[in-house]
Amino acid sequence: MTETVHIGPYFVAIIDIVGQRDKLKAWASPPNNKAELERLASDVIETAGYVKELRSQFDQLYAAAKQPTGLLDHLDPEKRAWVEGRKQTNLWRRGFSDSYVMTVPCWYEQAWGLHAADIYYSLLGICGLFIWSLAMEKPFRGGVDVGLGIEIDTQEVYGPVTVQAYELESRKAKCPRIMVGEGLLSYLDDLEQKCASDPDGRHTRLNIQNSRGLITRPRGGKPMLDVMGNGVHSVLNHELFGQMVEAGYSFVVREQKRFYQSGPKKLYHRYSQLREYCESRLQVWGVNPVQE
Repeated sequence: MTETVHIGPYFVAIIDIVGQRDKLKAWASPPNNKAELERLASDVIETAGYVKELRSQFDQLYAAAKQPTGLLDHLDPEKRAWVEGRKQTNLWRRGFSDSYVMTVPCWYEQAWGLHAADIYYSLLGICGLFIWSLAMEKPFRGGVDVGLGIEIDTQEVYGPVTVQAYELESRKAKCPRIMVGEGLLSYLDDLEQKCASDPDGRHTRLNIQNSRGLITRPRGGKPMLDVMGNGVHSVLNHELFGQMVEAGYSFVVREQKRFYQSGPKKLYHRYSQLREYCESRLQVWGVNPVQE
């Protein structure tokens, strides 16, 4: 029997926690005594616990993005049900060590353009997660893109798109940030051109515009998620996130100073880059930059 394989477009996001792998690499050789065994157990429990917490935080942020806001209360029940039905989306998640992979099948959906909502919710969730990770002093880097792939196992995608997202995370990001592939930008443009003027088309266009509002292109640089920008603040504008932005920024400043004093210099430059970005967005959150 010939197996049917569907090749289609997928949105893939890969994030990887910075620094934890180095901590585990120190235990390449088995422990020699009880004290070393206890330290190994402590390191594994600590790093594994953070991996689980990070994944849980993303799931909570993703779910929160889909919750009713009260803006639909004026609609009649039928229209309100239609809008809520457009939130019944399809996001796949898969973890591997310190990495977390989020996938949206752009070709499979219950209603036209519904996957655009998943892309937006995923991008927003990653931005919120990045703020949280800085406040936890355990940031990550990542890559997001759209490209071709196949589902080789249940909710596991293989193909050019996974290579694209991995390259963005592992080679392009360098410092803690989330790089955006040109495939995602082109896909959003192409999808918008196909949007009709019916309710499905208008809702899809709104999600496309919201997704673009989470992306920035620094002067002379490559596109990346605007994790502390207006697009994030407009949704996550409660006091807790403002406090996390302030705490995360303080962590970035400390790390920049630490690497300046003790090296390596490449990490000093990377955290200098991250600090520059943070300070360009602090005003959005009502946080004052450090005066030196």
